[in-house]
Amino acid sequence: MTAIRLVRKQREAFTLLEVMLAVAILGLLMTTVYATWSAALIGWKRSASVSESFQRERIVMDTLSELTSSLVYFGSQNGLYDVQGTHNGSEGDTVSFVTSSDVFLPPDEASIAGMRRVTIGIFQDQGGNPFLGIINEPALQPKETSYRNQIRVLSYNVCGLQIQYRDPRDASFKDQWNESIVIPEAIVYSVAFCTTDQTGPPVTVTRAVDIPIALYAMQAKGVWVNNQSTTNEIEQSMNPADLPSSLQPASGGSEGPPAPLEQ
Repeated sequence: MTAIRLVRKQREAFTLLEVMLAVAILGLLMTTVYATWSAALIGWKRSASVSESFQRERIVMDTLSELTSSLVYFGSQNGLYDVQGTHNGSEGDTVSFVTSSDVFLPPDEASIAGMRRVTIGIFQDQGGNPFLGIINEPALQPKETSYRNQIRVLSYNVCGLQIQYRDPRDASFKDQWNESIVIPEAIVYSVAFCTTDQTGPPVTVTRAVDIPIALYAMQAKGVWVNNQSTTNEIEQSMNPADLPSSLQPASGGSEGPPAPLEQ
């Protein structure tokens, strides 16, 4: 009876091979679970990063569109309302104009809301990190005080900024703008956004913003646009009497913009 009991006890124990096989299966199972969890975590992080990037890009471009579409212009000899655009390929372009929009206006600057000059460009913080920023200045006294220390950060992780201006006289695009008689018909922003972890290539987002006040400003200056011309050609004359006969207002009728040239 004692021998039979010993044999049964030996058969109830696990052999070394069985233990090793169980450990191997358990390790394989844990590896599979960890790999699945790790892939799900990486996918979630990438999805969150992409969603954050899209949100940041949308806010930046919407802000630029709102500021530009609300551009204000009045004829002024001292150039208070002129559009000033500079081109710098290495440091990024800069544009400055007067706008009536109050978007991205801090509460402490509410006193200049409704008429302010904004300067949009790429600046650097104290650590040398570039960012897309906005400078707000009083529209009627832009040169009396320096506002360079009041730069508002619109977005970090911006690698570059390219700005083009559509000339309403011939529909051509220019890299810079220093005109005083006319203002651009549209401004095209191309913003290069870097990835947050700086591992991937930058993403460039381009948006063209029309300036509704441009044509009215041209007419006020005596610059008439031929809207039926596919090349957007114009005839310019500060004195209506100097216009060709085909552009003269009809006699006995109310004065207004001349009729377009016949094509």
